[in-house]
Amino acid sequence: MKNLGRLLVAFLVPLVVAAIVFLPPVGRRKWERARPTGAAPSRERDPSGRTAAESRAVASALAAASAIGGPALRVAEDDDAAPSDERSDLADLYGTYHPYFVRGDLDGDGRIDFAQAFVETGSRGWFHVAVFFGKADGGFEPPTWVERSVSLAAGDLSLERTILTIVPDLALDQARRYRWDPAESRFVDADADAPRIDVEDAGASDTPRLRI
Repeated sequence: MKNLGRLLVAFLVPLVVAAIVFLPPVGRRKWERARPTGAAPSRERDPSGRTAAESRAVASALAAASAIGGPALRVAEDDDAAPSDERSDLADLYGTYHPYFVRGDLDGDGRIDFAQAFVETGSRGWFHVAVFFGKADGGFEPPTWVERSVSLAAGDLSLERTILTIVPDLALDQARRYRWDPAESRFVDADADAPRIDVEDAGASDTPRLRI
């Protein structure tokens, strides 16, 4: 019996080894797919509110600006905003409030775009505002610059449907509103052809500005 057991072991071990080594590729791929591969890539946003894809688009824009010898820029973050009672009210209203980053569909193609402000380093705090249009593959187009070298420390960005609103100073009733013009492939003054309405005449609105 002992000899029989040894013979069985001597026969079965090489057989198992051969089966593993010469396992058909299709079967091997099925086994590899079935193994745990860890968590799926995270889509959580960083503290600035941007997703990984949005952060990559911003980094590419900064690299491209540096390569062509433009002004040295960095991403405008929440801390670049000057404190004010108006800003505190907005933070209380929205809960999560990023003054220089907003997300929405700005060109009406059904894809999510985002607007991001940048700060010109070595300057007196000039801001540059760009829009990144979403692509079908989940990435983003290179930036389309809406405003350059503007004062925005006391203001912020917001969206009203497909309108990008740039407020230079939250304490003042002034705003610049832009809409995307596909015929001209640029952002244009959304109020250029509309009659001007003073804020006092229009009355205050209880509808919060869109922030996503």
